[in-house]
Parts: sequence; C-alpha cells; structure tokens
Amino acid sequence: MPQTVVVGLDGSDESVRALRWAANQVKEVGGIVHAVMVWHQPVQFGYRLPTPDTELEQRARKSLDAAVDRIKGEFPSVDLRSRLIRGHVVDEMVGLSKQADLLVVGNKGHGAFTGMMVGSVALKLVHHAACPVVVVR
Repeated sequence: MPQTVVVGLDGSDESVRALRWAANQVKEVGGIVHAVMVWHQPVQFGYRLPTPDTELEQRARKSLDAAVDRIKGEFPSVDLRSRLIRGHVVDEMVGLSKQADLLVVGNKGHGAFTGMMVGSVALKLVHHAACPVVVVR
C-alpha cells in the first residue's frame, strides 16, 4: 500500500527542506506527498490586522506553489500534491495526520509556524498527531 506523507509548509527554508526529505522518502518507498500550507488572518491585541484575506491567501498560495514547483523539479517521478487550507495550523495538521502514515515538518519557520523549534508547534504535533512525525533539521 502506498505511503501517505503530509508535509507542513510555511514558506521557510526549513519547511522546503522537510518537503525535500519527504519527496526523497517517497521516492524510495513509494506513495504520495501532500504539501500543505495552513494560513489564517493574524490577530494582535484582539484586533484583526488590516491585510485582506484575499491577499493573505494569495501570498500563501504563491509560497506553496514556489516550494512545490522547486521540489517537483528535483523529484519529477514523485506524486507531489499541494493543498492550501485556512485554519489553525496545529488543529489542521493533527486532523490531516489521522489519514497519513507520516507527518513531516521543519524544525523552525515563520508565519503560522513562528519560532518553530522542537518545543513549539513541532512539539505540539509530535504529541498530538495520530501518526509518526519527522522533524527535519
């Protein structure tokens, strides 16, 4: 049965390394890589920031497409699919982990993954994911 690997992307170099690791893993064992970026409207001090949702979504889509295109170029034989989701990153990734064989994230990043080191978002995913988690350094 093919392996289903979900990779959390945030536009950082670390998340692109995680996607590259996952693509290499699937190249070796077979399966599908789902590159996922979760975006949301940031809130500070209880107020939404003035950036329109459409602009935030477009930025996220552009960043996701750039990462996926880059890794597709390096691993043309790998089935690599992208998905953009609006929501809370930990909740969405934990939900996706229920249908995955492996969840892969970078060790730190930015955007929704601000300060992502083992100890923040990555640690939450390690503790709450329904499948094994790989944190790529």
